[in-house]
Amino acid sequence: MKLNTSYIKCLLLLAVVFSVACKKLVDIDEPIDTVTSVKIFNSDDQASQTLAGLYSQMVGTDGAPLLTFGGASIYGGLASDELVPSNPVDYSEENEFFTNSILIGNTQSENVLWTAAYKTIYAANAILDGEQASTSAQFTPGKRNELKASAKFIRAFGFFYLTNFYGEIPLPLSSKYSETIKLTRVSQQAVYEQIIKDLTEAIALFPQSTASSTVKSKANQLSAEALLARTYLYAKNWEQAALHANNVMNSGQFSLGTLANTFEKNSTETIFELNVNRSILTGRLNETVYLAPYLSLYLLPEADQEIFLDPSAYAEFQPYLVPLFYLNENLVNAFESGDQRKTTWVNYNGSPTDAPYNGKKYYFSNKYPNDEQERTSYIVIRLAEMYLIRAEALAMQNKTDLALADLNKIRNRAGLGNSLATDQSSILVAIAQERRSELFTEWGHRFFDLKRTGKAISELAKTPEKSAINTNKLLFPIPSKEIIANPRLTQNPGY
Repeated sequence: MKLNTSYIKCLLLLAVVFSVACKKLVDIDEPIDTVTSVKIFNSDDQASQTLAGLYSQMVGTDGAPLLTFGGASIYGGLASDELVPSNPVDYSEENEFFTNSILIGNTQSENVLWTAAYKTIYAANAILDGEQASTSAQFTPGKRNELKASAKFIRAFGFFYLTNFYGEIPLPLSSKYSETIKLTRVSQQAVYEQIIKDLTEAIALFPQSTASSTVKSKANQLSAEALLARTYLYAKNWEQAALHANNVMNSGQFSLGTLANTFEKNSTETIFELNVNRSILTGRLNETVYLAPYLSLYLLPEADQEIFLDPSAYAEFQPYLVPLFYLNENLVNAFESGDQRKTTWVNYNGSPTDAPYNGKKYYFSNKYPNDEQERTSYIVIRLAEMYLIRAEALAMQNKTDLALADLNKIRNRAGLGNSLATDQSSILVAIAQERRSELFTEWGHRFFDLKRTGKAISELAKTPEKSAINTNKLLFPIPSKEIIANPRLTQNPGY
């Protein structure tokens, strides 16, 4: 079958996009600091500009993955049972996450996760130090509180992800190098205590959130409560987890919309999102660049799809049809029959039925569809998670009827009937299943859930490439350069 001119032009365009956007992760430069030094604030305007710079730093300036801009989803998904690398040779460092055999010198772990997170934490600390040092009358109490609360929220956010990827971590609370260079690692319990302290203080400092005052792209009282609810869940404080999730849910500011609208800017479900500055960042978000193909066949008429699946030409098209990291079949097969999340948030590109392709389907996350390349928002925390947090926290307190009510709210939105679970044990299993189906490829939820519930070894071993998984491999290695710079730091066991 011959390809017509329009498809040749399409391929040429795709090749240009591919060469620009598909820069190998290992070659990406480290993120650039937006906030690089302590500023003693002289005015509200200066404080606002600096805070805007801190949010901008979380999504970077060049589209490269950062922990807070695709990194948590990509590497958390690879380390769990969500994602599979399509090219493990060229993406060997990413394949280390997939096989849970990360080497100490892995630059993705070092630069995209560890270094990027600590740079943002340093910037938040610099803001807190600068606020404390300022005596300017032009720097008003209201702006001071907003600045401090926002910096504490962002610092807590960074600590949360670092401790869940690396376990015990250094806990810098100052921007002074002379202090931070001497830090040792502290227990995850101590990290959670600091996160809880930061978020509790942030909630007190933020003005009370109202429907008219809440800007979802800026941290506020309710986004701090949402992260606090998650932290208490991980810390196994069920009462506090339920309480703070309840506060967010009962604020009247959020509601579950349709599955198709969940990831839209200012969705009714969004609690916190990051703005994507389209004057700096163009093209697709990282979850789409790495988790979705450049050409989704389902967007084409069936007759046109056959052109791309012609066995004689498929090898040429394959790089554009197969995502860099496609969905693990274990995840795809885990959806219940009739679950509309699978039909709405998952899609696939087929392959020729002839050998060596054998009709393999490459499933991919469709939460950020390919045809919407100019998105200006990046969803971070959403209401569905709060329902699932409250459900789990209530179930752990044997409040089974209340837990089922929250669980069924999420199931019903997905087109499923009420859960058949009846006791605490079966309800917790059902909640874990809903978290898997609802939060897949989002912010490392699955990887963290498996670890905190003690299911990681048994579940991950179901993927053949992970059959040698052991407890040591559930934490990422501390970057060797950090240990060389600070001999007080120790390495995680097994590395």
